[in-house]
Amino acid sequence: MRTHISFSVVAITLSLVVACVDHRPGSVDVHVLKDQSRESNQLPSADRASPEDQYQLGMRHEKGIAMPQSYSEAVRWYRLSAMQGNSDAQYKLCEMSERGQGLPQDSQEALRWCGLAADQGHGGAMFMLSRLYHTAHGDGQDFVRAHMWYNLAAAHGYNNGKKWRDRLADDMSRSQIAEAQKLAREWSVRMSARQS
Repeated sequence: MRTHISFSVVAITLSLVVACVDHRPGSVDVHVLKDQSRESNQLPSADRASPEDQYQLGMRHEKGIAMPQSYSEAVRWYRLSAMQGNSDAQYKLCEMSERGQGLPQDSQEALRWCGLAADQGHGGAMFMLSRLYHTAHGDGQDFVRAHMWYNLAAAHGYNNGKKWRDRLADDMSRSQIAEAQKLAREWSVRMSARQS
């Protein structure tokens, strides 16, 4: 009887040890792997994803939607999309460069990415360019360029552009305002010519 109890204790102990070893932290659970494999098959690879898909993956990584939040992964996907001309991705890289999220803070990079998006008519990028020039980031404070981009942002549906353009005009001379308006007209003509 005593041998039977000892054998039972040993058998139970061994089965508990095996169960604990299989589920220790960092161990691989086959069911989790199958779920992750199924989910990763639903995500496009960089090779076959469209610029819009890449942008959406960047958003998911930035916001932590259905995956862990990762600014560096968001930047990677935004960059892949932006390099193919996606203006929303270019704008996101502008924002993240300015804030230093997922990449080092760099006002010059922010200006570059915002410029690329703005040149495609992205109102948010135009407004961000205005703020960068208005607040002396990047190339330094430039009220004429700030006014120009506020004006263009307003013309492209970004309502705060008008408010900030008018506020900035209070601190500018008439000749500066005239120069800013001239630059905005010239930019509009160039963009119209590109689209024809």
